[in-house]
Amino acid sequence: MIKVQNWVTEDEIVTVLNAEPPRATLYTRFVEAYWKGSALDEPPETAEQLSAALREWAARETRIGRAAFVANYLALAPTFTPRAATPQESWQLPDTIPRKQSRSIGAALVSAHLRTLVDEWLETARDPDGSEWPSRRDLRRALRGWEVASEFLADSPPSMYPASEGGGFGLTIAEPHWGRPRAGDFFAAQKVTAGRLFVGVLASDWQPRLCKCRYSPCGRYFVGAKIRKGYRHGTFCSREHRAHASADAVTKARRRHSRLDLIEAAARWLARRHADSAWQDNHELKASVAAVLCNQISLNPNLRTGCQSVGAKWVTRNRTAIEGRRIQLT
Repeated sequence: MIKVQNWVTEDEIVTVLNAEPPRATLYTRFVEAYWKGSALDEPPETAEQLSAALREWAARETRIGRAAFVANYLALAPTFTPRAATPQESWQLPDTIPRKQSRSIGAALVSAHLRTLVDEWLETARDPDGSEWPSRRDLRRALRGWEVASEFLADSPPSMYPASEGGGFGLTIAEPHWGRPRAGDFFAAQKVTAGRLFVGVLASDWQPRLCKCRYSPCGRYFVGAKIRKGYRHGTFCSREHRAHASADAVTKARRRHSRLDLIEAAARWLARRHADSAWQDNHELKASVAAVLCNQISLNPNLRTGCQSVGAKWVTRNRTAIEGRRIQLT
């Protein structure tokens, strides 16, 4: 009999995965302070390049709160490699970094790296139509996850101990090695921790129940009480979010059908008037098409799902689809 002692619990994983990331500006200041305190023998232009990359990234990633969480924008944040510690010593934070700040930034980085691994693994069980089949999760298709798990287990293989009950032996999985230098710097250490937690997920008996809410504004992770073979529209953390996602899907479908109906009406109107491809450059003709479509919208409530009215700009944006359908009708 083999007993597995897993140091990673489902409560810990859910907490780590659902950690909110810091603001992009806060992370930028942390990296710059880390660089200044690392006493790197680098030319000044290297520091300037890092600062420029951080500023450019922060300017793009100005989202905060749940939007930043769902985007997992911290996973691709710029970083650098400080001078690595020797095998005989562990890395240390520079004096420019407060310990409290390092803990919060470190936790955010671990969460971002772990979510990247878990998301890739969860996606192996999703079909293009949005349905989800937890039993089909396949680590072999999660290339990054397989690489990280393999590297961690090679460096920290399960330790064996004699079982106290029932004979046999036990294996200890994903054990944190306190005091052992597992990485050469702060940023690499967060990736190592994420790898350890990911291995703990894979080795757990609750891993089939680890899910992600597919309602796009949420995206939180949870461990369900039980799991079904498949989910037609994906997994959701609550009935409310399932209902919201369903309503959003219906609305998007109606808008898509409304757009297609308007394109069809525009193409038929042009075909009846024997218009050629030159209509796309005729502003007056496009305005006439828009007027016809507005009249169609006023008469058909179903078309109002997509928009209340259209103008010449809408016709211009959809001219390729309209022209393609016009050619088919002539």
